[in-house]
Amino acid sequence: MRSILKLTLSTAFLLLLQTIVQAQAIKLNWKLFPQDDSLFTAKQISSPGFHTNKWIDAVVPGTAFYSYVKAGKEKDPDYADNIYKVDKAKYNRPFWYRTEFSSSSFKPGKTVWLNFNGIHKRGEIYLNGQHIGTIKGIVERGIYNITKNLKKNAPNVLLVLVVPPRNDPEHNHPMANWESPTYIPSGSWDWMPAVPGLNSGITDTVSLTTTGPVAVEDPWIRAHLQNKNAADLTVKVNLKNASSEPVSGVVKFVINPGYITVTGPKITLKANSVETVNYNQDQFPQLHINNPKLWWPNGYGGKADGTQNLYTCSVRFDADGVGVSDKVIKTFGIRKITSDTTSVNGPLRVYVNDVPVLLKGGNWGMSDYMLKARGKDYDTRIRFHQDMNFNIIRNWTGEVTDEAFYNYCDKYGIMVWDDFWLNNFGQIDSLGIFKSNAIEKVIKLRHHPSIIIWCGANEGVPGGNPNGPLNNTIKAAINDNDGEDRLYLARSNAGETNPNFSIHGGSRVLSGSGLWSNTDPKTYFTDPHNGYLFSKDSYGMRSELGTATFVNVESFKKFMPKDYWVAPTTTAVNSKTNMWARHYFSTDGALGGGSDPVKYINSVNNSYGKATSLEDFCKKAQMLNVETMKAMYESWNDHMWKDATGMLIWMSQSAYPSMIWQTYDYYYDLTGAYFGAKTACEPIHIQWNAATNSVKVINNKPYDIKGLHAEAFVYNMNGKIVPAYTVSKTLDVQSTSATEAFVAFSGVDKQAALSDVHFLKLKLIDKTGHLVSENFYWIGNSYLDYTALNKMPHVGASLVQSNAKISTAKNGINKLLKYSIVNKSKTTAAFGIRAQLVDGAGKQLLPALYNDGYFSLMQGETKTLEVEIDPKLLTKGYKLQVRAYNN
Repeated sequence: MRSILKLTLSTAFLLLLQTIVQAQAIKLNWKLFPQDDSLFTAKQISSPGFHTNKWIDAVVPGTAFYSYVKAGKEKDPDYADNIYKVDKAKYNRPFWYRTEFSSSSFKPGKTVWLNFNGIHKRGEIYLNGQHIGTIKGIVERGIYNITKNLKKNAPNVLLVLVVPPRNDPEHNHPMANWESPTYIPSGSWDWMPAVPGLNSGITDTVSLTTTGPVAVEDPWIRAHLQNKNAADLTVKVNLKNASSEPVSGVVKFVINPGYITVTGPKITLKANSVETVNYNQDQFPQLHINNPKLWWPNGYGGKADGTQNLYTCSVRFDADGVGVSDKVIKTFGIRKITSDTTSVNGPLRVYVNDVPVLLKGGNWGMSDYMLKARGKDYDTRIRFHQDMNFNIIRNWTGEVTDEAFYNYCDKYGIMVWDDFWLNNFGQIDSLGIFKSNAIEKVIKLRHHPSIIIWCGANEGVPGGNPNGPLNNTIKAAINDNDGEDRLYLARSNAGETNPNFSIHGGSRVLSGSGLWSNTDPKTYFTDPHNGYLFSKDSYGMRSELGTATFVNVESFKKFMPKDYWVAPTTTAVNSKTNMWARHYFSTDGALGGGSDPVKYINSVNNSYGKATSLEDFCKKAQMLNVETMKAMYESWNDHMWKDATGMLIWMSQSAYPSMIWQTYDYYYDLTGAYFGAKTACEPIHIQWNAATNSVKVINNKPYDIKGLHAEAFVYNMNGKIVPAYTVSKTLDVQSTSATEAFVAFSGVDKQAALSDVHFLKLKLIDKTGHLVSENFYWIGNSYLDYTALNKMPHVGASLVQSNAKISTAKNGINKLLKYSIVNKSKTTAAFGIRAQLVDGAGKQLLPALYNDGYFSLMQGETKTLEVEIDPKLLTKGYKLQVRAYNN
């Protein structure tokens, strides 16, 4: 049986996150130093006991540059323009990684394997002075039988020479594109700086494992869903006989839940061979599952939540005379992915388990610009996406290579649109290297039910030719190693009309990418062609639609020097040397130009009044963030299935401290965009169309809902209702549909009764009286003019909160704090309330999940605010700070 040195995690966690556990269980203490043959040779550093006192501790998995940052050898690269001042020559060169380990813990007779899951960009591997392999690319694995290479009575020395990417000398583009497969934006992009060393290093896990004579490799469990009540499983297993003799034995596997057990027929493996065995329901009827527990995307499935069902398959080989030679556990899901191909030129429509899914999510450019996000770091990030009611993340150009990302997407029901490492310009290392990496990517990740789309390239066809060798290489890697279990798109922003172009055949038309700057709500609802590339006047399936998203003032002060703590203007941040521009808020288009900071600043100042300070600008910007993000998603909701089939924002998470393209920021603080998205994307939702005043009920659920009661209320700034505008209707809605309830502000000729800015509150109540959805808008008598909000009386002490009621959150770990907040003012509404937990010193407690943010309370209204947080963050005390726009 495969054993792992120093196993530190529980068996239960192993079942869910097997790959992470295997990698993390080994503790190898790595050292790092630049290659310099004048100081020492590979032979010298291969000697046990070699002095590494001048070397630094290496972060593995990680990058060479981040290792030096963590060792305190570089100033904080997040802050100011520090990363731009780093001497890149120090890191754009090869580095030695070195570690020693003892083989005394390995049991006699075992086969010992050295496993690499990824090195960027080339790794030369040496064990005890002997070169044992080369790894090229970004996800290529290296699995080496090192049994005969080990020293029994002396330390074993493992060396890896990591060679960084090189610049394509023929490539002359302001956003450097290093030869693929690689971490493309490491050479800089319009949302992150160039990283010294181009994120080279041992960037994925390293482990030492042991087996008997036969190892189990890459079990492949496939589910064919006949219908929602029946599924057939097939299991394919590679068996590697590492011994010099034939070995006989049987494959056994157990699938749970259900405790489905299979024992295969006896087989004999030739010496030093790899053989593949297959098992299906024809051979073993128990592989036909009645009433399977299905995996659904977030917000779908049955009427109960928690429908991200996962199965485990424990596969082992029992060798004659040995017993269990090896065992591998894979987690998988049972679900079906299809698309609508009935119309030649219609937009891509994705179905999960035969249910049409309106795709709502975001592009993920990178987890962290220095690749320092690992393991549980993904829990918070993916949980945020679940909390925003997203159902999909696009792994843009395949920048995320950590399997932890996919594990948490499986857990939280976030589908993955997974790109390969190609942009619409740039070269590849070689077709052979790209092919091996593409195959590895598919094999390593195919068991994740969250992956629903493979995509060849960003905004271009691989190699520029749909029938060329590069696109055919990707398609073959998918066909041969993943079958037709997912969709394939050759490019991210345009579809194909050639029925032979995609794996499944038929048309897969997308509606372009962009714009990447904010616009007004009416435009989102009425102007689908506000895309940049190939929009075809279509809502359709938009792979990118973005907006600048300014951070809260607390985050801004963490990365920006004090001299810049002022409100931005359209002229003050227009220099490449200006610190704002270093964090991608440049008004001359040099950095972050696609987000159009000039337009964003003007939108804030024109709609809410010219900002008088940094704090004032941040406060006003959050209200713009709420309004813009909500309108983006709600416009797609409004056109649901009448052309609109999905939209992904650019981008949903932040890899570097900046003021653009994010929902939560680099420090996990939640912006107004977060709550705009969370509201608009809720599965059952009531919303208002800013262009037509139509109020619709959006039902993303795969079942009809009867007896819903839709209500609309209008309030003036004083927080009092204007009764003439109240309207309600009871209606039934079909599954996965958008249904108009009524038109707001119709049939009333009393415009003078409305204050310069007034508020529209929508409620949706089910037939049991339960509040299903609530929505809130602020509307200017002059379109987009909200400056009257600045004249509202201060709500001040009239905004009263209760003490927290504390319970345990659903995950059994976090604390759930419930507060009651009431507006007791007799003169004003409390608009744009921001609530945040702080410690005893007034410092933000992050990360935390809030059920609402930037909400408003009319006179006498009460809000129950829920905050979920890790109890470890509460040890220094805590209190809730509540502050309204008109505080």
